[in-house]
Amino acid sequence: MNKQFYILILMFCFQVFPQERYLDEIFTDYDKTENVIYGNAPDLPFIFLFEWNTIDIDLDMDIYEPSGDTELARPAIIFLHPGSFFSGSNESDDMTTLAADAAKRGYVGISANYRLGLNIVSTYSGERAVYRGVQDASALIRYLREFHEELRIDPEKIFLWGSSAGSFISLHLAYYDDSDRPESTYGSGNDPDLGCIDCSGNNYNHSSRPTAIVSCWGAIAELDYINEDDNVPAIMFHGSLDIVVPSDSGLPFTINITLPIVYGSSQIHNKMNIMGIENEIFIEEGEGHEYWGSLNGNWISGQPNDYYYQILNDSFNFLYQFLDIGSNELLGDINNDQIVNILDIIVIVDYVINNEYISIADINTDNILNILDIILVVNIIIGDNI
Repeated sequence: MNKQFYILILMFCFQVFPQERYLDEIFTDYDKTENVIYGNAPDLPFIFLFEWNTIDIDLDMDIYEPSGDTELARPAIIFLHPGSFFSGSNESDDMTTLAADAAKRGYVGISANYRLGLNIVSTYSGERAVYRGVQDASALIRYLREFHEELRIDPEKIFLWGSSAGSFISLHLAYYDDSDRPESTYGSGNDPDLGCIDCSGNNYNHSSRPTAIVSCWGAIAELDYINEDDNVPAIMFHGSLDIVVPSDSGLPFTINITLPIVYGSSQIHNKMNIMGIENEIFIEEGEGHEYWGSLNGNWISGQPNDYYYQILNDSFNFLYQFLDIGSNELLGDINNDQIVNILDIIVIVDYVINNEYISIADINTDNILNILDIILVVNIIIGDNI
């Protein structure tokens, strides 16, 4: 017992908290590769009158990687920008900041462009705009899985993180399939059939399902798209006073009766709970759209506010549990260094102090991190030295 007390005193006195990959910024810099083409697809011009008025364009992305990284199979996060499907790009402030922050934590961060073009007073046009974005996200995930060795990406650990329109894309790709296609996507008159979800952009034959998603102020067209077979975990953020995308259900832009009702984060959360799909939701009372300090993806004051860092930490903690880190390691080896020692106690104390839950640190598997888990790690260390 004296050894236990001595170890705990050392931890709190020195306050030495090691950094952990995928949760903390363990890299000081990142490398950016711009304009990497992942597909080619028919796109509407910026000003268009007819849906058949398209030209083929290359679909591209910017890749952010941790500088000096030697890992061969890294998880990747695709960031999809806001802009209501008629504006925005992968150079928006929020997406470039997120991609850089992800790279510094050891992820491969990808800020991607997708096709735009929306007649804001047409349900028909709105459904087709979302669907084109879903096809592009599908093409990007399939591209990453095709070239995962060259890109040093783990093909089983590809996440989607969207803001507003980007969240619409993430949610729809995660939860609907070809049988859910809106009638509008088959075209009418001279308008082309957009084809199946995986039939655009490129011909790479891989699953386009993400491992998990982060949805910031997003929504879905139909709750029935979500069923028990769609086992894609999600963490969702929404402002309770969002008048652009309702946090519950309602019309986009509040009064736009020409667009269909959509179902926001609260309704998605309820449906996922019924279907048994793992999810977390954070509704920020009194906040509106893009409440992390941006307007259409650009920082209003030149930098994100405190909500951004809260969302960042919550999201990286959520995604961490799907990386399977330490699943084959020693019990109590919290930092995954093949040894159970004082450093593991320091890590778990840090989690407890900051009220963070990481499954690998839940030694007694009671879904709570507290002093009992710390004591169990101490006992493992003491037992190994007796």
